[in-house]
Amino acid sequence: MSILGALQAGVSGLSSQSSAMGAVADNIANMNTVGYKDNNVSFSTLVTKQISSNKYSSGGVQPHASQNISSQGLLSSVASNTSLAISGAGFFVVNSSNLGDETWAYTRAGDFKADETGYMVNSGGYYAQAWSLLPWDGTTTAATVDINGIMYMKAYKNDAGQTVYINDNIVDKTNLRGIDLSKIGGTATPTTQIAFGANLPSSTRIGDTHSVSTLVYDSLGNPANVSLNYQKASANSWDLNTSVPSGAAAVNLYNKDQQVYASAAHMEFSDVPSEGSTIKIGTTTFTFTSSPSGTDTTEVDISSNELSTVLKNFLAAVQANIRDGGRFSIDKGAIEVNQSLTGEELQFDCSKCLACVQSSADINQSTGLPTGTFTLKAIDNNLRNAAYIDVTSLASGNSLTINGTAFVFTDQANRTSSALTTASGTIAAGTEIFYLNGQYIAEDDSGSWYDISDLSSAIADVSAKKPFASVGEPTGDFTQDVKNLAVAIAKSDIAEPERFVASGSTLEIIPSSTGEDINISDITFGNTSNYIQGGSSLSITTPITSKFTSINDGIEHLGSSVPAVMFNSDGTPKTININDMEIYWANGAQDMTGNVADGDGVKITLNMGNENTSSGLTSLSGNFNTSYINQDGATFGNYTGVTVSDDGIVTAVFSNGETQPIAIIPLAMFTNADGMEALNNNVWIATTASGTPLLTQATSGGSGEIASSALESSTVDLANEFSNMIIVQRAYSAAGKIITTADEMLQELTSLI
Repeated sequence: MSILGALQAGVSGLSSQSSAMGAVADNIANMNTVGYKDNNVSFSTLVTKQISSNKYSSGGVQPHASQNISSQGLLSSVASNTSLAISGAGFFVVNSSNLGDETWAYTRAGDFKADETGYMVNSGGYYAQAWSLLPWDGTTTAATVDINGIMYMKAYKNDAGQTVYINDNIVDKTNLRGIDLSKIGGTATPTTQIAFGANLPSSTRIGDTHSVSTLVYDSLGNPANVSLNYQKASANSWDLNTSVPSGAAAVNLYNKDQQVYASAAHMEFSDVPSEGSTIKIGTTTFTFTSSPSGTDTTEVDISSNELSTVLKNFLAAVQANIRDGGRFSIDKGAIEVNQSLTGEELQFDCSKCLACVQSSADINQSTGLPTGTFTLKAIDNNLRNAAYIDVTSLASGNSLTINGTAFVFTDQANRTSSALTTASGTIAAGTEIFYLNGQYIAEDDSGSWYDISDLSSAIADVSAKKPFASVGEPTGDFTQDVKNLAVAIAKSDIAEPERFVASGSTLEIIPSSTGEDINISDITFGNTSNYIQGGSSLSITTPITSKFTSINDGIEHLGSSVPAVMFNSDGTPKTININDMEIYWANGAQDMTGNVADGDGVKITLNMGNENTSSGLTSLSGNFNTSYINQDGATFGNYTGVTVSDDGIVTAVFSNGETQPIAIIPLAMFTNADGMEALNNNVWIATTASGTPLLTQATSGGSGEIASSALESSTVDLANEFSNMIIVQRAYSAAGKIITTADEMLQELTSLI
């Protein structure tokens, strides 16, 4: 019946407008609720199928409630730095339990603060969930993030101290954790990564050095300075070595294949060693005594009681007994040892010399006591190309031949027997004669040189031995004899004589990027000689090539070793071969060796930028310049607060000025955010209509940015709600009028009976 249909239509109008008024009421009530999204009620017709064209069958109206979840509210500034707002489409991931054991939900209400247990919770009682961060341990499967050039991984330590690696696509309590500010506390963290950029000038002369200095922190929070020293090896390549920081025993640099690229060690002295104390290097024990016998070269005279003098005596003893003594030098109160291309591994034992700081090196993990031992590692054979000759016995007349020139340990074979008159003047009898670049040259005691090629009578005995050079009579001091040999080579016509280096009782032969091949033969004195190239040890008589093909990359490298960095013609690095730095400490801190299972710390990763980009090292014109240095680790400091960056990185701030990233607050994205279901306390849960959440870091994937010290206001427009209220009230009144009118019509109908 049409009158009853009209009555029912009016009732549906009242019901629908009541729903609309309820939405208006909720909106006005929540106009100051942080992150609240306004509700809306829309209407659609409720149609009764018309069965006759002569009569109309009324239907009515039905309401459809919805919430504008995807709408953006205005951001307002607040004082708390843990209050967060999102400018974009993402949602905070929250849980009703700080341990992630209860309801997983999503919200825009970022009014977080620490509760009584230290967890970040909002006013609705929901806890912020985040990806925990740890310094990257090198695990290739870990999800990593680059923060100012330092690599971190999404992981945390469980109650058993084990590392749990996070799957950043899953929403559960294993992969997302509440942010517990109470457990940050005071901290001292060791350095695990160093990132830096610098311009190594293309105009630098071959052999010149530039240094990048940075702080490293050990596991006790002690800061120490480390210098990374780049030395130009050829037009587009640089070698690298490093200093040993105070308080450490040894430092090693490793390439990408974990081969030793460079090694250094030192022995620091706090005072003059006591009488009878000893230090063992290799198989040789050096004894510190104030009454040396004068015949034992392993004794170190300490009678001066001055550390500088004692160290000079110690260095002389070392160079007289340890091959390749040029590796050893004095720097202030320490004996420094830089591994050479020809040096073998050396073991040090300083346990019986308490004046040496390194007597506290290498703590025994079972007893907790230091052993005082450490190692200078040898450069990996695959990375070096050099030869050496050790002088172990020497007599007058002994010789060796280099590229056809004989070098004889004698003082008379090529000296004049009488005075000579030359075009330049008169030289005395006994003057030494050298054959150089096709000419015979005499050098008098004052160091003046004279061309005597036209004095055939004076050089008749020498020309028969042509070419020939005298080294001088053996002195009995092999270190001095090797120096004399290097001097004689420098005076000869051997190409690039600087390739021959005196190193204690060892003569090193280092090919250069431009020098011709070297052929050494006819060695008549007692020696140990060897040639190392590309992982092989060859006879010294094999010609030493000036180029080196590495078995690691198959590239022909100029110079004596695989360079640390090779540059492209545009100044960007073509290859960066250095990856890690290893430090052995002597101050009670963890050694940084990567042997975590044995109680050591991880190696320090060196990040010099990316290959083929200018993000780190460059080799351009201009001056040497360090563009940036970033390292993690910190000395001890008390926790003072946190900051949250626009990409959601939560960083702890300490009283010592250091900062430490501890977590990343992810944002959840939905295909249809408006399809989520609302729960109490201004949160929503995912539904079939919304789709599953996709977690992403803020500022990526359209998720938006996170604003710290800000809150998102309600999207309620009060003026609009008041207008809607008037409209709804009028519509409600009109629907009521339909009912009263239909009622009067029914009364008229019943009165006819």
